[in-house]
Amino acid sequence: MAITSYEKNGKTYYRVYIQERSNRFCNIRVQRSKAGIENEAEARREEKKLTRLVYEQVARLEAKGITWKELIYRWEISAKSGLVGKKYCRGAIVDDTNTLYKHTHVWMDKRLRDLGRADGRHVVNTLFNDSYSSSRIKHVKGIINRMWNWGTEEGLIAEEVKSPVHGIQIESEKNQYKPILTLEEIKKLLYEAEVKDHPWRLIWAVAILTGMRSGELYALKWADVDFDNNIVRITKSYSPRIKGVKSTKNSEWRNAHISPDLKNVFIQLKTQSLDGEYVLPRASGWKEGAAGKILRNFLVKIGIEKYVNFHTLRACFATHVLSSGVEPTKVMKMGGWADFKTFQIYVRMAGVDVKGVTDDFKVMPNLQGTDNVLKLR
Repeated sequence: MAITSYEKNGKTYYRVYIQERSNRFCNIRVQRSKAGIENEAEARREEKKLTRLVYEQVARLEAKGITWKELIYRWEISAKSGLVGKKYCRGAIVDDTNTLYKHTHVWMDKRLRDLGRADGRHVVNTLFNDSYSSSRIKHVKGIINRMWNWGTEEGLIAEEVKSPVHGIQIESEKNQYKPILTLEEIKKLLYEAEVKDHPWRLIWAVAILTGMRSGELYALKWADVDFDNNIVRITKSYSPRIKGVKSTKNSEWRNAHISPDLKNVFIQLKTQSLDGEYVLPRASGWKEGAAGKILRNFLVKIGIEKYVNFHTLRACFATHVLSSGVEPTKVMKMGGWADFKTFQIYVRMAGVDVKGVTDDFKVMPNLQGTDNVLKLR
């Protein structure tokens, strides 16, 4: 708080400046000032008036709490110190905070008291409109709720104030049919990619012929390919989160069979990179997470209007190999599915669980050869 005097046009004027910080939240600071006051007595009165206004404003901001950005920052610091009640690895902490910075960026400067259900619906609807899966939207919602609950436990948020996404229903994907490419569409994709010399053509081919995940394909080395025994050993995966190589999704290595088609693809790749360590080219956009967008754009160009992502190629592998008559357990082992419950959707899509079920169920009348039969009354 200060009253200062200054000269202007040969006359003395007074300026009042008031500043106050919150004792509870260090990021709350309110400042007010007024200049052009003609005498000191009036300046004293103005000082009292501004002081009252500043204290009231600080109290209002304290009641609204810290900003959403501040909450994320405090949670991150506490999580890295192991003080949030659950041990998080550094990669998971970075993943959660980056997810919130990306998908709740419009909340950053809002105070927690000002965040309501409308803000929550806006985030959820934006995710839906951007074609994120229901499971991904639920994941984002879960991170928001987890951070909000931590803030409540720490006394940063009043208990009666609910999370902006609390109670917002997200439709489950369990019973939704996910589009995949038909066998003819797969053949068209690979043919057109080869004819047009698309930089992703051999990546798509290996993905479809092995069912490997994107990170597993990116990390695949020639040392993992055993031509003598026609086996690919899948032992690792590239993670964009840690920007490095880690274990596979279920932390178990597995083998993939090298079919004649796949061997031909490998031979092409080998001739392209005789001294290269990695099997597949480092295609532009792959490491940055643009694989799905690149695939969709090419499909549209060749007349296939389906909203798919790179992971859909894995679904194509499972569905069409099952349809060819291969036992589900063998497909699960090669693709690295840990449990049948997850894998069951591909069994349903391939129709192998109902194939031939009603072949011997015959109830329709056989009317052939009855046209010339005399009907007696």
